[in-house]
Amino acid sequence: MGTTRLPLILGIAITVLLGGIWLMVAGPNHDPASAWTPDQGTLSPADRDALGATPVRPGAAPAGPDPSVEFADPAAVATAYVVAAYSARDTDAGLTNRRATPYAEPSTPPNTVGVLVLAPPPADHTATASVTDVTQVSGEPTDTRRGYLVGYRTSERPGPATPGDRLTRYLLLVRQFDGRWLVAGDTADAQVGEP
Repeated sequence: MGTTRLPLILGIAITVLLGGIWLMVAGPNHDPASAWTPDQGTLSPADRDALGATPVRPGAAPAGPDPSVEFADPAAVATAYVVAAYSARDTDAGLTNRRATPYAEPSTPPNTVGVLVLAPPPADHTATASVTDVTQVSGEPTDTRRGYLVGYRTSERPGPATPGDRLTRYLLLVRQFDGRWLVAGDTADAQVGEP
């Protein structure tokens, strides 16, 4: 009978020992959310709290797309998306610009979140994006997904229409079951395999 109790006693002792080690490491007041390592980003949660950044709220959703946009033409959709997404109003401060959501695929960040307005124009001004060129840079043999490089400039009004520097966006467009092309991805950097 003594040899059958030995494994049971050893199992209990090991469990108690591991539980004690876990309590020493985690501690009763340890908050896992406060654990931060440098690979999680430049700013720790405490750094973000110290900076006191105001959360960005989503802007108002638009009434609908421009009726002149041909959704069967992916270049036209890419153009309409960039004009709507990167034009800004003075009232966009602290909000995301969601005016391009009619051109974005449902359940994607361009549709649900919109575009963060980093530098809204001053009071009583608007910044208007004008597309200069649209170039297809990738695609699939099934022709259901295409990548586009869109060049654009912004000009601020009122005032003389002096366009700023040329900016670029890389857009991923996905063809929907009804033949419409919608934006599923939007980035400033080329993706792997693109020029």
